[in-house]
Amino acid sequence: MALLVSLLCAIMTVPASVFWIQVPDVMTVILTVISIALLVGCLLTGTVKSICGKVLVSAFTTLAILIAVLGQYCNPYWNSIYFKTHVSYCSKPMDAMLSKKEAVEDLEYAMHYLNKLHPMFYKEQPVEVMTRYYEVLTELDSAETVSVCELNRKIQYIFSVMGDGHTYVKAVMEEPHYMKDIYKFNQAGCKLVAINGTELDEMLEQTKDLYSFEVESWQLGLVKQDLSSLEGLQFVGISAEDGVEYTFEAADGTRESHTYYEEDFLTYEEYEKYNGFDESEDGSEEPFVQYIIDKESNVAILTLDSCTYNKEYIDTLKEMFAEVKKQQIGNVAVDLRNNGGGNSFVANEFIKYLDIDSYQTGSCIWRFGIFMIPLETPETINAKYEDLVFDGNVYVLTSVDSFSSSMLFADYIKDNQLGTIIGEAPGNTPNGYGDIAVFKLPNSAMFMQISTKQFFRADKENPSDLVDPDMPCDRDEAMDVLYETIAGK
Repeated sequence: MALLVSLLCAIMTVPASVFWIQVPDVMTVILTVISIALLVGCLLTGTVKSICGKVLVSAFTTLAILIAVLGQYCNPYWNSIYFKTHVSYCSKPMDAMLSKKEAVEDLEYAMHYLNKLHPMFYKEQPVEVMTRYYEVLTELDSAETVSVCELNRKIQYIFSVMGDGHTYVKAVMEEPHYMKDIYKFNQAGCKLVAINGTELDEMLEQTKDLYSFEVESWQLGLVKQDLSSLEGLQFVGISAEDGVEYTFEAADGTRESHTYYEEDFLTYEEYEKYNGFDESEDGSEEPFVQYIIDKESNVAILTLDSCTYNKEYIDTLKEMFAEVKKQQIGNVAVDLRNNGGGNSFVANEFIKYLDIDSYQTGSCIWRFGIFMIPLETPETINAKYEDLVFDGNVYVLTSVDSFSSSMLFADYIKDNQLGTIIGEAPGNTPNGYGDIAVFKLPNSAMFMQISTKQFFRADKENPSDLVDPDMPCDRDEAMDVLYETIAGK
């Protein structure tokens, strides 16, 4: 009975670490030693008398130990919070102080999972990353205490050199404070161009070691996002105590500057009230997928704000293409300009409505701890919805905010010559990393995500590092360009 309990505990460490609790790595070692000891005792004392019984007990024990050990060393979601819905992603406050020991523990925790999961670390540790790691370790060793904000900066100094927009550490505040007028300026079409007299181009150079990015335009978006909150300003090293001067540029090129103080940064509830808006009148959120049929302009436009592959998406897509067929619409556009990614199957589902028998989706290598598993897909057979096949023109609208799976959506369309890309190049590269595991650092509770796959674009012969638009333009002009293009055909 003791052996059975031990084996069940060993097996259960894997789902426990993924769905429920943080399982210390040493627990696997302890349970393995106990299981082996109990097995030996069981065999030597004659508790199991038959040869068949001894073989079965030994085999089951070996299997249980293998499950536990492989779970710890190979399962990318071991101790991840990715599936732990009860765990908050929020960190300790930016000003919270950690002891030197706590800061080093968090750093080592981050490096442990980086080494274990990231494809870049499979055969050897990248020299640039490890050089920065030892530099940070030396700095922490000479400090008595470290703030959460400063530890965030130091770990990002290490992670940023990898050039992987999916792999980063961030202090996520429970109640961040937003610059009260940022919404007003955005709505007026004014762009932030300088902070405290420092032009954004210079700011990008100053902060390049604080952000994980593949494309500079993605870094620009991250910097702008941080500059719009009190906590973000603190992260980039700007104090609002004596005021922060924001310089905005209008569409006509004129500039104006305004200074804001700490009291001008509001919680989100205060920010909503100040700007006079709510998510919606009835408290419900806007749908992530919706479409319109513009019969007069001969176009159907699908707006997809996240790559969520579920029944709502599948049903909406089917309903749209049914209307397209019924009303004999000749053009279909997918607006991905605000889509930060999700599940790449949304692209596969869309392509089922196109008149193509097969297409390329690229390939990837998936890191499972001590193993690297190549996932080659020479070509994907298209399971077409024959009764709703669309053979008109396809357009995809993208921006720098089109990231991860929405970038792949655009890549599938472009590399298979299925349609036209309009707008800005997406915020990450098709030859890069992704498919993340998510963690919380033990002492600061900072959010950390790490890529587990290396991806290669659908068209391996394409020399570009980006999904380049066929019709490049500013994101805000993409819809106008779409209509002008359709009108000109």
